[in-house]
Amino acid sequence: MVGWEEWLALPDLGLPAIRAKIDTGAKTSALHAFAIDTFGPASAPMVRFGVHPIPGREDIARYCTAPIVDRREVTSSNGDREFRFVIRTRLVLGCRDWGEIEATLTNRESMAYRMLLGRQALRDGVLVDPSASFVQPKLSHRLYADLPKQIAPSRRLRIALVASKPARRSNVLLKSEAEARGHTLDILPLGALSLDYTAKASHLLNGGAIVGHFDAVIARASGGPAGLAAAVVRHLQRTGAVALNHADALDRLHNPYMLAEALQRNGIAGTRLEVDAPRRRILVILGEAAAAEDKAGIAAKRLAERVAAALGLGIVAVEVGRRDGQPAIGAIDANPPLTGFNRATALARTIITALETRVRMPAVVPAASEADA
Repeated sequence: MVGWEEWLALPDLGLPAIRAKIDTGAKTSALHAFAIDTFGPASAPMVRFGVHPIPGREDIARYCTAPIVDRREVTSSNGDREFRFVIRTRLVLGCRDWGEIEATLTNRESMAYRMLLGRQALRDGVLVDPSASFVQPKLSHRLYADLPKQIAPSRRLRIALVASKPARRSNVLLKSEAEARGHTLDILPLGALSLDYTAKASHLLNGGAIVGHFDAVIARASGGPAGLAAAVVRHLQRTGAVALNHADALDRLHNPYMLAEALQRNGIAGTRLEVDAPRRRILVILGEAAAAEDKAGIAAKRLAERVAAALGLGIVAVEVGRRDGQPAIGAIDANPPLTGFNRATALARTIITALETRVRMPAVVPAASEADA
């Protein structure tokens, strides 16, 4: 007999205590993972990843490795689809070793439970009492205090830069900074990209060749077929890439009604400035004003940061001026030239550092339903 929540252990991964939700609505179990990194030969691929086993304690992390047995597209209960690596690992629940189970790896930083135990892991003879909690013996997070401390493994990223103007100096700076930090950055010309959709899968093509996996994507594209840049970013996100400017945010920016609604919902007036009022562009990176033309005031910088937050953009240049004597916004550019600001090289470094942060420790996203797969 098990309740709707139980303590379990994954000894082969070095995880002696995890509080899990028993979810008979999910076929496969799901384990929280961050900094997911693949290695090894194609014939025997491996994955290393980090786990924060205690909700709210990001200072406690365990780093695990396991063979990859599959990679699947999983649809959560809120409709989001995500490609996940699948591993097999040994499960200990109560006083019994249940042998190996399959688990998908996904970031559950915003969830109350770091693991969902799906119905495939529940062997014959198991009864679930949905009104009971912790029917099996309880474990304790204090077990992690007795484990040796681990150092986070270094990680080299594969970054895609989707660019409508590949030779633009800002793009060259980003590539140079990424490579100086040991990463690989491939510039993908928007004009050479296309998406091939079939009933079972979609492929991103660069000059007709299928584009492989990326850890992160930077969108610096405008023009081209309507919605192509956002569609490319969305495809890369679905295959596991982290984006500073998400596909939904790019779509929102280029839809005037969605843009006006998002701004109005956050108490920000629309994008109109007085014709002769002075205006300055402010570059916001991960929620903070990183650079500005001339000497923008504190109020202007805070307004630009509010715009970035309202639109969900990790990199954006916001034009700020005056209207009716108050700070107001003008043009919003998710593809700003870094060379238009001072310290362009330092700004490129800031963007690459922001990607490293997002990949290694993804930002908390709005909580989805706990009945996800």
